[in-house]
Amino acid sequence: MKRKVMAAYWCGCLWGVLCLLLTACGEYSYHYPSVKLEFLTAYSGGDGTLERVLTDGGEEYAVLVDDSHSHIRPDSLVRIVSNYELVHKEGGEGVHLYAVSAAVAPIPLPADKFPEGVKTDPVDVLSVWMGRNYLNLMLTVKAQHGKHKFHYVEDRVDVDAEARRSSVELTLYHDDGGDTQAYSQRAYCSIPLLQYADEGVDTVEVSLHVHTYSGEVKTYTFEYRPLIAE
Repeated sequence: MKRKVMAAYWCGCLWGVLCLLLTACGEYSYHYPSVKLEFLTAYSGGDGTLERVLTDGGEEYAVLVDDSHSHIRPDSLVRIVSNYELVHKEGGEGVHLYAVSAAVAPIPLPADKFPEGVKTDPVDVLSVWMGRNYLNLMLTVKAQHGKHKFHYVEDRVDVDAEARRSSVELTLYHDDGGDTQAYSQRAYCSIPLLQYADEGVDTVEVSLHVHTYSGEVKTYTFEYRPLIAE
């Protein structure tokens, strides 16, 4: 029951970022002073503007300035990648967001939930690491003018109640739409994992399969310990 509730909650919050408009490598080439480039969980207020962010390290900050003027669904959350700086304003500490891009962060789905079948067009993985209740990926794709779609396929979920462990096997879904492989562009993906934190599960072993331009299928394995408070 808990898993179904969590999945419904996250789907409502995150499904809107299924399709990522690819970010050119040069987008973040300008260096702002004392600025970090990180994955963040951003929360909106009643008017849909970003009010606060949570870092993967667990620090929470008010959004004092947002140069991106981002708007999302009111009173919801979204996964983003942002250039930001810690600032002080009117006696309080918060963040100045210089640039914001949506990270692709839908809940993984079983293969039979993809009407057109599972697409595994290749990518190159620049880095992959465990964030706060997410598995983060920084990818490079070869593209020209097409719109690439990303998602995550849930291949297998096994729960060992006695050992208080579960094992999850995922595959990166990538549909390049037949785009010409002309230029290298950056894509940011963030896989939600909190829905696998069923009662009695302390540790989740996550394996992610990624099809690459070299023709290999690379597998990345991480151990995830759920952080329930979000």
